[in-house]
Amino acid sequence: MKKTAIIIGATGAVGKEILKNILADGFYTKVYVLGRKSIKKLPDDNKLTKIIIDFEKIDFNTSILVKSDVFASLGTTIKIAGSKENQRKIDVDYTVNFAKLCEGKVRSFNVVSAIGANSNSKNFYNSLKGELEDKLKEMNLGVLRIFQPSLLISKRDDKRFLEEIFMKVAPIFQFVLKGKSKKYSPIEVDVLGKEIVRFAVENKEQGTYTYNHF
Repeated sequence: MKKTAIIIGATGAVGKEILKNILADGFYTKVYVLGRKSIKKLPDDNKLTKIIIDFEKIDFNTSILVKSDVFASLGTTIKIAGSKENQRKIDVDYTVNFAKLCEGKVRSFNVVSAIGANSNSKNFYNSLKGELEDKLKEMNLGVLRIFQPSLLISKRDDKRFLEEIFMKVAPIFQFVLKGKSKKYSPIEVDVLGKEIVRFAVENKEQGTYTYNHF
């Protein structure tokens, strides 16, 4: 039986790893990446189709969503977004509006959130991710898997000073954080991307997953 994967956010650090692992795995016979014009820069592959969309007004042939596994890893920083309003659009609205088109169609919806996500949090970023999770949980998205990584270890095109510092001390965190605190451990984006794909391929149950599960 043919399996289809749909990806939004494929040009980001985690999204690139998700795409790489999906293309390397033989499970999916067709892969669609939806996004802005920047997706053209992604490597070509025989089973990959790139569809340019406007997240402000999403328009594409939704028949590709039927029984597919959706991978959503859209996200930005307030520095790049320029304002809290723009960050909310990217981190919440774009994914939620896309998910609305997936309702009742997809096999699973796999979304990258963040540890500490809570819509009532005083931390703006955590509140955004919590708001996103709350809205997705209200929808019929097949098997909803929410992934909550802590600090992501990667080399980014955009320089993030604090992340670079934490990347250097990450091994210390991984040694110190034990038990219940282990979920706050930094995680390499290649490991996270690989695990997200594995969970979908193995059809893991619906739930919220942290470092402890990887």
